[in-house]
Amino acid sequence: MTGPGSAAALDIEDLGVDIRLSRSTVHAVDGVSLAVRAGESVGIVGESGCGKSTLGLAVAGLLPENAVTTGSVRAGGQPMTGVPERELQAMRGTKVGIVFQDPMTSLNPVKRIGVQVGETLRLQRGAGKTAALDAAAEMLALVGLPRPREQLDRYPHELSGGMRQRVVIASALICEPAVLVADEPTTALDVTTQSQILELFDDLRQRLGMGLLLITHDMGIVAGHTDRVLVMYGGQQVEMAPTADLFATPRHRYTEALLASILHLETARGSALYTIGGRPPDLTARFTECRFAARCQAAEPDCRDGEPGLAGPAGHQYRCLHPAGTAREPVTAAAGGKS
Repeated sequence: MTGPGSAAALDIEDLGVDIRLSRSTVHAVDGVSLAVRAGESVGIVGESGCGKSTLGLAVAGLLPENAVTTGSVRAGGQPMTGVPERELQAMRGTKVGIVFQDPMTSLNPVKRIGVQVGETLRLQRGAGKTAALDAAAEMLALVGLPRPREQLDRYPHELSGGMRQRVVIASALICEPAVLVADEPTTALDVTTQSQILELFDDLRQRLGMGLLLITHDMGIVAGHTDRVLVMYGGQQVEMAPTADLFATPRHRYTEALLASILHLETARGSALYTIGGRPPDLTARFTECRFAARCQAAEPDCRDGEPGLAGPAGHQYRCLHPAGTAREPVTAAAGGKS
């Protein structure tokens, strides 16, 4: 990978998101700050319910009105929070593109591929029908779809899963957004197609100078396709570091546990696999202690005396009072139990 540029494609400052339900409020994101440079790929990892997808929706301006309670999001220098819906509509696709997990639910089954890919260009740039179709064919070729001109007249059900995902990516990129949010973009794909899509992201962000926010559960994807990693737990950012540093020297005990749970090729048959005991925290609650304390093997009494703040150097920050690498032994499969 070539080095990312210095210009900021995305700036998130102290972002807080509350989802109001009929009888409670989910504090889905709490105080996340992140900057993504042009051409840079940042992975967002954590268990289900930790706030990853909500963060992605906030970046794209797709949350309910008044869901963002604190902080701000700027994409390509333009605010994506605290602005009217009409302004957000003008920035979706031009400042932020988004790729969701399932291409079949992202595409309209009764519209042809060419119409769907070119639609953003017509709405946001005022392109005519012919110009939009020509641009759609060029973008389909850019994302590696074979015979792109022929695909313009097809419907989504006529394409394979990998081809549909390339169509969704083409739709997200046709107006050359400053940042692309990819929310679990390869989960529904076979291994070979997953690899092709991830390599496509690597190539496009460098060619287009685009920031990439890659949301995933898969630590293997993070290891091979990101420059930095943001680890989220309980709606908070608990660790942020360059990818190589995070895998070599994790500092937060949750990050350490995530890495310990990875199955390796050299893992002996029949050996115990590490699992993180317990359950993620209830995000409708207000916290008065470390959010990972109840599941942490290294927890001490002071972990329950208040929420820890971020510590460590600017390039590798973590929210842990007793970080990995200190005197206590690291997590082990025997301690975690079998799965």
